[in-house]
Amino acid sequence: MGVAKMSNRPVRAALAVLATFAGLAVWLVSGPAAAQDIEIPIEQTVIEGTPGSTIQIGQADVPADLVGRTCDIEVVVTNQESIHGGNNLIVASDGSSVTVEGIEDEAGEVSTVAGTITLGETVTVSVYLAVDTISSLGSNLEVTCAPLPPTPPAPTVVTRPQYTG
Repeated sequence: MGVAKMSNRPVRAALAVLATFAGLAVWLVSGPAAAQDIEIPIEQTVIEGTPGSTIQIGQADVPADLVGRTCDIEVVVTNQESIHGGNNLIVASDGSSVTVEGIEDEAGEVSTVAGTITLGETVTVSVYLAVDTISSLGSNLEVTCAPLPPTPPAPTVVTRPQYTG
């Protein structure tokens, strides 16, 4: 009578499932990274140009750990008392941009726009002058970068040893 061999497959399968759940638990506990703010000083209070021109009014360096990341951003612009219809604010980085339209259409107006931007080494802020030849923004701009949720870890793959008979 021969000796029966017992299979290790159920044990290996249970270990693979356990390892996958452990990795997922670490991912869930760590959660998404915290949002980071990038403060962009506005260099000019009164911007003059020709209708249809775009004039850069501020720039900020992006922290190294955010360069290359795609982030959800929210841009909030508060107009002063002046009215310059059709002017837009453009926040740009690495070939992507978010535009806040009509930033000076009404006195005291607060304009908020959410969008997605890929961050390069710098973020620039520009004003597009529509029909007027002037814009008068007077404060700093803060862009909040809320990183997208992290990608869950890949499931653990357990390899079986080759049967040698």
